[in-house]
Amino acid sequence: AILALLGLANGHMIMNTPTPYNYHGDEPRVMVHPLEDKELERPFPCQGLTRIEKTTEMTAGQPQLVNFTGGAQHGGGSCQFSLTYEFPPPVDISKWKTIYTIIGGCPTGHDGNLPEAGKDQDGRAESLHCPDPDSPRTDCIRSFNIPIPKGVPNGNATFAWTWFNKIGNREFYANCAPVSITGGSSDTTFFDSLPNMFVASIPGKPTCFDGTSGILNIPNPGRFGRVLEPPTIDTAGTCSNLTSPPVFEADGASAVPPLGNMPGPATTAQVPPPPPAAPSKLPSSTRSTAPPQPPAPAAPSTLLTFTRSSGSSASSKTASPAGRVPCTANPNGGFLVCIGETHFEICDNGLAIPQAVAAGTKCMGGVIVR
Repeated sequence: AILALLGLANGHMIMNTPTPYNYHGDEPRVMVHPLEDKELERPFPCQGLTRIEKTTEMTAGQPQLVNFTGGAQHGGGSCQFSLTYEFPPPVDISKWKTIYTIIGGCPTGHDGNLPEAGKDQDGRAESLHCPDPDSPRTDCIRSFNIPIPKGVPNGNATFAWTWFNKIGNREFYANCAPVSITGGSSDTTFFDSLPNMFVASIPGKPTCFDGTSGILNIPNPGRFGRVLEPPTIDTAGTCSNLTSPPVFEADGASAVPPLGNMPGPATTAQVPPPPPAAPSKLPSSTRSTAPPQPPAPAAPSTLLTFTRSSGSSASSKTASPAGRVPCTANPNGGFLVCIGETHFEICDNGLAIPQAVAAGTKCMGGVIVR
């Protein structure tokens, strides 16, 4: 039994940047197993942990580096990044708002688990890390530059990474970090418009797959994010069955409430509550200023025409190699996949990138048409 517990402690993944609650020091420490585990009893939302070691300073409108530690990546999967301004972090998911969603490829695009490459100072297993944030490589643990929207409120908050693994049992992982946000809004109008954190595969919540493998197509993922791998379409679970990947807006960091066009809550519209009082609630601690992050890569050029049936790669393709992501290659070469009528992706030599269609055109049946 002790060996089994050690295996759980050393496997899976945790977020190491920004610094999570209970990262080092005395037990209980943040560990790398799923929430609501019957033996280890780590409850939603943050494994029950609230000890602050460092508070990461974030600037609204700028990207925040998110990095990970762990030896069992379960083939990646889908993940979300969310904020709450309540402390201690609340069980009520309506208090958690999602700022960014990644479908597939989080935190790796490797098909399975990467080889173990050592351990961190607390004995957690480690694997090879990709050299740069947002890397398309599949042989390493990825890190991500996550945009912090300009419209989120200033103040002390808790930042959460939640993860639905691709391979293995249907599990739900969550790590949380204390943060302090500046450069944002003085009210909660934009924050209240964001979708709630999606929670599944723990007691009382939906089960998204009955099988042992799948990339979750997260329901109501919000306006900001990216699709790194196509999601699994599965009707066996109790989650909403979405038939196509989401289409995200390109720049989440610059997001502010559009004047006169602010999307309301999922139910009836209400008068926004006063600004959160979290700045006076969240305990203070030693602060570590997050290092400046490089600017996000420029959006790729729009592709105009492609077909699926040709034996050669499509012409006129211009996309930054750094913006590409892994995909399943076609034996006939490049091929086009429609993501709704307004977006598509081309898979060629094992790499692809979702892109918008040109003005006046649609993506239908694997072809861009006017």
